Amino acid sequence: MKFLFLTMGSLLIFAVTAMADPTIYSAQQKLKQLGFYQGSIDGSYGSQTAAAVRRYQLAEDLRVTGELNPQTLNSLKIQPSTKSPKKQSSQAAPVPQYVALADLFKGGPFISVGPELQIASIRQAQKNLKLLGYYQGPINAAPSTALVSSLKAWQKSAGFRQSGRFDENTLKGLDIMSN
Repeated sequence: MKFLFLTMGSLLIFAVTAMADPTIYSAQQKLKQLGFYQGSIDGSYGSQTAAAVRRYQLAEDLRVTGELNPQTLNSLKIQPSTKSPKKQSSQAAPVPQYVALADLFKGGPFISVGPELQIASIRQAQKNLKLLGYYQGPINAAPSTALVSSLKAWQKSAGFRQSGRFDENTLKGLDIMSN
């Protein structure tokens, strides 16, 4: 009986491994080595893998989609497998608000402050940019592509680096942070 149990267990492991996506498996291994992924390496693209991909993309200054797109795979130095059992969804996964907040404040003095101050800063920036004619969206303190575009346009006219982020010059220039 013991031999049969081991054989059945081996068959189960083989079946699960055969269904795993080699590209996802390689990405999970690499992300785990780099400290972005803490889940099991199983070749299955779940929420933990998507979160790890978003963290990696954010850290590497890539477009944050949560998908293993060609840019992300190239950055990870992974060749996509032609034997992948299923294709990745072409629709981008929604980016959680904490990731969008971190992206807006990355590299600036407010990256380590609490989300309350970050949200208040976004609201004030939306108000100021609207008064200056750069922002047409709602004053809702929510990170958005419209806000990033407005920031870049304002940064360009102010002679700043067009990062679309709340760096020190941008915060001071928009009177959000004192000089």
